[in-house]
Amino acid sequence: MKNTVIWVSVDEYLNTSYKPDMDYVDGVLVRRNVGTQQHGSLQAILCIYFGQFRKTHRIRVFPETRLLVDSAARRYRVPDLLILGVPYTKGRVVVDPPAVIVEIKSPEDTFDDIVDRCFDYQRIAVPNIVVMDPENRRAWTFVGGSLEIIALSAIDLTLPGSITLNFPVSQLFAEIDED
Repeated sequence: MKNTVIWVSVDEYLNTSYKPDMDYVDGVLVRRNVGTQQHGSLQAILCIYFGQFRKTHRIRVFPETRLLVDSAARRYRVPDLLILGVPYTKGRVVVDPPAVIVEIKSPEDTFDDIVDRCFDYQRIAVPNIVVMDPENRRAWTFVGGSLEIIALSAIDLTLPGSITLNFPVSQLFAEIDED
């Protein structure tokens, strides 16, 4: 099936609900791949994991929430999960740079698409960009314009206020199999 380009205004995008939600890049709606059960399970596990630090680390967890990545270029992305430090600007769309973004790879996602998304996040100075593949149990960080495989069982994420949070990648993947 050929992809159809759908041009809409920013106002129309911001005032329309899409199922599933779509990215908005340079005036065009961009389809996001819908995840598998493992994708959804990992997303729920990550929400619970980060959610336990809401009060102690002064963060908020937002799954599949629209994020302004470039107002001049009219770009909005919908990351699988984003973490904001408190306080943050409240509104219909996230306008503050997140402390953490996690993209969960769906089987239909290409690495070119994932890297394009990561470049958008890098442009707004997101310090922690993580890509996780629940099907193959691999994870990467996006650093300096490239994906770097996470070879360790855990990595440290730096949150606002210079707080370091241990992110146990292997443990989080293992939780998918606990059902």
